[in-house]
Amino acid sequence: LDGNQSLKRVHQREGVNPDPRQFTSDYYISEELVDRFKHDVKPRPLRSLKKLVGSSADSAEEPPAWSKDVQEATPADGDEDQTPCTERWKAAQSDSVKRMWSIYRETGIFLSACRHGLIWWICDMVSSGELAKYPLALVNQVLDVLQDRPGLGYDIGCSFTETVAKSSIAEKARGKGLRLVVPSFHGYAHKRICQLSYHPLFTGGFGIEDLETAERIFSSFNGLANITRYASRYHRHQAIDLYARQHDDDKYQELSAFLYGNYKQLGQILQEAPIAIAALQSGQALEDTAYRQHLEAERVYLLSRKKEAPEDEFACQYYEHLVTYQQTNPRKLYDNAVEFCNTRMSERSALKERAALMRQHAFETFERVQGALHRFELTYNIATRWTPDTQEWKEAAHYHSTRAYQKALSKLEGLVVARLFELHKMGLSGTGYKLRVHINRALKTRCKAIQAALRKYNEAAKVLNRPQLDWKDVSTYDSLAEFELLQECRIDIRQQPWADTRNRQALLHHLKLERAEEERKRLDVEISRLVDWMTREESDLKSAVDRLQTEGSPLAVEANKRLAHRVRQNNIHRTLIQKIYALPCYSGHRDPIIEFWGVTSERNAQGDGLGDGIGASAEEDDVVGDELDRLNDFLGSLSISSNM
Repeated sequence: LDGNQSLKRVHQREGVNPDPRQFTSDYYISEELVDRFKHDVKPRPLRSLKKLVGSSADSAEEPPAWSKDVQEATPADGDEDQTPCTERWKAAQSDSVKRMWSIYRETGIFLSACRHGLIWWICDMVSSGELAKYPLALVNQVLDVLQDRPGLGYDIGCSFTETVAKSSIAEKARGKGLRLVVPSFHGYAHKRICQLSYHPLFTGGFGIEDLETAERIFSSFNGLANITRYASRYHRHQAIDLYARQHDDDKYQELSAFLYGNYKQLGQILQEAPIAIAALQSGQALEDTAYRQHLEAERVYLLSRKKEAPEDEFACQYYEHLVTYQQTNPRKLYDNAVEFCNTRMSERSALKERAALMRQHAFETFERVQGALHRFELTYNIATRWTPDTQEWKEAAHYHSTRAYQKALSKLEGLVVARLFELHKMGLSGTGYKLRVHINRALKTRCKAIQAALRKYNEAAKVLNRPQLDWKDVSTYDSLAEFELLQECRIDIRQQPWADTRNRQALLHHLKLERAEEERKRLDVEISRLVDWMTREESDLKSAVDRLQTEGSPLAVEANKRLAHRVRQNNIHRTLIQKIYALPCYSGHRDPIIEFWGVTSERNAQGDGLGDGIGASAEEDDVVGDELDRLNDFLGSLSISSNM
């Protein structure tokens, strides 16, 4: 599931040659059906949204660009805890919405697709941003059509799970066993506790699938933007429908290549992961290899520190008031102003007004700081003020330093993660020259920001006697597993088995091995189904052609073209399925592959050109697959901090 705003359509002038036609498509879900879910979830108040976005006081009263966004809920509004994942998603959506113009009626599309890239359903986003009703309508369609335990990936799947639980399809979703996760690449930007519950690597059941199919589909759909921007509703839907049909036809032709690539990928994991696990387990105690227990221990620990304790928050706020009062020292400011007046006022008459202004500022500062401190003490019934000698002051000072350390570390980690993504993107095949130049410029700015964040981190770490980081080390990082562990200061968790770097790396290999086994079982089923589908479809199409020819129908020519087209596609599948059967990692049933009538002689008459083309395509797929494998391994080694 995902939405995209590239296929916007401009409002047409009402009453000026309107097109009354309605295009009917098997892909599209009507606006009326989508609107059934617009009041399923109560929208979050505007004030809360502004607080999440982090708007300034000047813009706090400014309403969003789309009025519907105020009246209707977003996909994350069901999350009452307002996790950082929700906050970041809302902030990103707000920035995107503000860039929208009111001249558009359709502001994009929302679609669902299978992991093979075949599109299921599409709905229009009408005069709004990404609202809850769009994914709810698509999920309802999925639950009506698919069997038990459907699994879906969505950028904000963690919060959208709560939204589904509060919607009208909650009972249906529970009955079908609906599972929502966050796609792999998006998942690495979520909190660690969110990853443990919603990342496909940790949840299981999704094999080695990254669930980023919608992003790839939107990339191919961008070419339609110029055609549909000023079209009528009828012609826009017609263009999208035709493009989707051609897209699905292309994806069907690539289906066996997709399965072949996944088999090769899981075969590599099955071959390399046990070796890596054995090397990491060498010399380890038995309790160090209980990876499932490690995962649960880490989840329990992160849940325990998910929210700041009220007493810690109170102590930190009171300590800040006291430090501000002590550092400001209003009385000293006043004395300095008086001394300045007495010693230098005779030197120059112009200093008289300046001295008077300094006295006024001293009094105002004194009243403001002291008044804030008094109000805080009265609000919380503080009878005795803390001093630097009291135990409460010392504990609050240590916690305040810890807090500053964690914030500095989170800021540094976020910048390093962004830098790693950009560096890796520059090395991917298919990245154009202009994009490489743009990324290179961003990296220069990012490095300066990292250096500034590194200085702040080292200052905070020095106060707590924590390990400091060097720019040389940070600039060459390829793994962020230690960032999460450096967050904790009150309890040294680095001695726990699940916090050990070797154990964490072994855990990742162990999980990849489990996902590879899941993927192999799934692929074995899909191969058998593809073989059966090819045989049945070709037989049905041949029967239809024979019947139309017997009846003398002119449709027989078109039906025969459809049959020939499908046979050519299936011949590609037959070639690659034979290669899959020969793979050592294949464990399924080797169904007989029946050549359709006349196909063998036709292929032999053409020579080996078709086979050579397939071989070349497979080699190109191998190169791209290797690049994606390296990207997947790189992202799998990341461990994003809780405040990322």
